[in-house]
Amino acid sequence: MSRPAPSAEALPRFLARLDAAAAGRWEERPAQGPDLPDWLIQLAGALWDGQGSDAVEWARRTHDACARLDGRVPLAVVHDWHARTVVPLLTESADGREGGREDVDAAPYGAVRALHAGAAAGEPAVADAWTAALEPALRDVYRRAYPYADAHATAAANALAWARTNDYGEAEAQEFANGYADLNTGANVTSYADANALVHARTLAAAYAAADPAAYAACYPYAAVNAYALALAGQGTDTADGREERRRAACERLAAGLADSLERATGA
Repeated sequence: MSRPAPSAEALPRFLARLDAAAAGRWEERPAQGPDLPDWLIQLAGALWDGQGSDAVEWARRTHDACARLDGRVPLAVVHDWHARTVVPLLTESADGREGGREDVDAAPYGAVRALHAGAAAGEPAVADAWTAALEPALRDVYRRAYPYADAHATAAANALAWARTNDYGEAEAQEFANGYADLNTGANVTSYADANALVHARTLAAAYAAADPAAYAACYPYAAVNAYALALAGQGTDTADGREERRRAACERLAAGLADSLERATGA
């Protein structure tokens, strides 16, 4: 028996909830319609916000898939999405690779993809296995997501100003500024990537091993979406507007993959 078509108010209510989630209010509960897992609202809200105002058709797909499941969306969707979309995209874009996915099992992502594929198929792994796989992969994600070019430019400008006020000659001041920016920014990106990888690998590993939707939601998956999109956008040599355009394009690909995974889901 087919499910009745959603009411005329259903999609606008869903869009309003995505707007609230994009503003950080993902814990708001709808007055009408099926509830949705907090983790899904976080993911959908971040992707909705990341795509901008042209994402209504994607939101309609997502809404219809959730309505088909009556809001009972299984955590297996997260694993399917990572195995089929997130990890292949991150692998494809790593080290400047473009266009192909033949290396989806390459380090540091191969083990993560295998664990997600297994969990999506109902074959969970223990927390230690998740942690060991996630740490190097997340270290790469956060390294690539760090705004290196902007941070380097700021450090160089500050160092140049300091050198000039301390009577450095212009050539010497430029050399000092560039060297300082290299050392300072390199150290910052390493500490940023290491700290985020260590913390998030352990909390995610516990949530995945326990197959606990609430624990996964407590890992703030909306922040992971932003990190994935920034990592996929890359640093580039163009303007900030160029990187923002690439970030939005990354969100569109991530969002399309999430909709695909929702449409494949069979219910919690």
